[in-house]
Amino acid sequence: MLFALCVNLLLHRVSPEFTPLTAAAGGVLLGVYLLRGLLDALLPLAQAAQGLGLSAHMELLLKALAIALVCNSTSALCRDCGESALADKAELAGKVAILSLCIPLLVQLLDLF
Repeated sequence: MLFALCVNLLLHRVSPEFTPLTAAAGGVLLGVYLLRGLLDALLPLAQAAQGLGLSAHMELLLKALAIALVCNSTSALCRDCGESALADKAELAGKVAILSLCIPLLVQLLDLF
């Protein structure tokens, strides 16, 4: 990430219109690196959930986590580019996506009563 910051600062002096692209590229590379580490850490948890019969709930949790991370990164990038209205819409889209992802679980919970 430090390398992306240095490239971004140098590029900003030469051609400032490309700085959001270098920031996005650095964010994507960092995200991929972090996701690889996160997957290694979550694998034992997923195996334990599968052994308990909770694999569907674990899958839902991981999808919601991925949506939240992507929307947060998108929102931060939009704010860095000066597009706060677009950042707010990205956050709203993430919240709606997570809510729609959880609707089957809510229906299943309501069927218990």
